[in-house]
Amino acid sequence: MSEAKNKQNTEPGWGEQIPKIWSMAFYSLRAQLRNPATFAFGFIFPIVFISVFGLISSSGGLSIKLGVADSVSKQTPISQALNRVQTIKVDRGEESALRTELLRGKLDGLITTTQGDYYDSRSPATIKLEVSNANPQQAGAVQSILSGVIDKMNLQASGVVDPPFKLTINQVAGREFRYIDFTLPGMIGFALLSTAIFNTAFGLIFLKKTLVLKRIFATPTKPLSIILGQGLARLISAVLQTVLILAFGVLVFKFHLASGWVTFFEMLLISSLGLIVFLGFGLFISGISSDENSVAPLANLITLPQFLLSGTFFSTEAFPKIVQPIANNLPLSYLNSAMRKVATEGATLAEIWPYLAGLLIWGIVAYLLAARTFKWQ
Repeated sequence: MSEAKNKQNTEPGWGEQIPKIWSMAFYSLRAQLRNPATFAFGFIFPIVFISVFGLISSSGGLSIKLGVADSVSKQTPISQALNRVQTIKVDRGEESALRTELLRGKLDGLITTTQGDYYDSRSPATIKLEVSNANPQQAGAVQSILSGVIDKMNLQASGVVDPPFKLTINQVAGREFRYIDFTLPGMIGFALLSTAIFNTAFGLIFLKKTLVLKRIFATPTKPLSIILGQGLARLISAVLQTVLILAFGVLVFKFHLASGWVTFFEMLLISSLGLIVFLGFGLFISGISSDENSVAPLANLITLPQFLLSGTFFSTEAFPKIVQPIANNLPLSYLNSAMRKVATEGATLAEIWPYLAGLLIWGIVAYLLAARTFKWQ
């Protein structure tokens, strides 16, 4: 009884552990920032991706590329009408060359011949349009636009200046949703998942192999203090990554923050939660890995499917319906969806609770697995 009491008295309290946690966090953070792989995956790659996708999103909106054969004179009413449609880009050339471009998917439609007289109702002109079934959406858009142009020409040719049915269009002050608005939250998730899993797993394996952990255990430092120090270092790194990515997106590509600074701090909170959840997977991988060679395959097995399926680079709606339930319920999917709801739609943290709850459930699973598999040596 006295031995247990003496051991309890000599065991360091948590008041003494706080400086040790900060020391562990400081040196771990310094090691991360000096690591080229961490700097590349956490800071450089997201900025490069954002730059590329930002340039893509600012290159223009909907455009229909329509081929018009040289046999169709530029002076015909259809040619003149098409030149006035802003969403259509007319490409003229030989009919055979344009048809080859259509078959290759580089044209959305092709006007080859016009028969009859535009100005004689007894032999009306017939306009021949060819479309490819390779892209039915663009083909449908071409047919719709061209039908509207021809209907307007018919009304003018018939002398109808006051048609009985009219369309009234009212424009509202909407905001354009650009590709950068979709991609930037995904890049934050990309950086957080990379930092939490690769950095944590490789970092702890290195500490084990170099016997650093063994030396730390010789000091009055609790094992939990080591985990908290490592986690705090990665949390600081995650906040820095999020701030850098957001600042770059806002300043360079005018990334939209729906509620300004409120949205900014909400995204920081979501990033912190995501990092804490992802750390569980990093601890799990470091627990079941024997050395550095086994870390990479296991880490890629967890990260790559999420990078591809979780809406990082493109929407999960692009996948077949049988895949979407899986894609929409991955941990990175919950983080990306929560980020986009807050950033682009102005949703509050209370309104995105299903995504946050999904993240927390994945976090519980990850830490339970880590607790059963983690080894200090």
